[in-house]
Amino acid sequence: MKVLPNSPCPCHSQKPYQACCQPFHKGKNPPTAVQLMRSRYSAYALAQVGYIIKTTHPKSPFQETDQRQWRKRLQAYCARTQYVGLQILNQETIGDTATVTFHAMILDGGADGSFTEKSAFERVKGRWLYLDSVR
Repeated sequence: MKVLPNSPCPCHSQKPYQACCQPFHKGKNPPTAVQLMRSRYSAYALAQVGYIIKTTHPKSPFQETDQRQWRKRLQAYCARTQYVGLQILNQETIGDTATVTFHAMILDGGADGSFTEKSAFERVKGRWLYLDSVR
């Protein structure tokens, strides 16, 4: 999916893409875990798998050693999934750790794949990274 800079951001913030997630996709560091989470949602919607990989913590259980296979799996997931809504339910930041609880509305292969998740993030050398879902 391509999005024009003035189009609504895929993270459903009601802001234009160029004023929301695009700067992060182009290399700017998100200053908060919530902004990282939103920009990752947008990256999935736009199939920007390089950004997803780059913003995944090295200690995340989702980290894969075979980057080529990981990239292929992410591309396949993005291609079959529609990203129809995102709601931030709660957020908490303590120092260099944060959690963000959100509800993602998606269609996975045409079927409802919506889910609610509490995600953990860690700031490493000034950059927020996705670590894992908190159970």
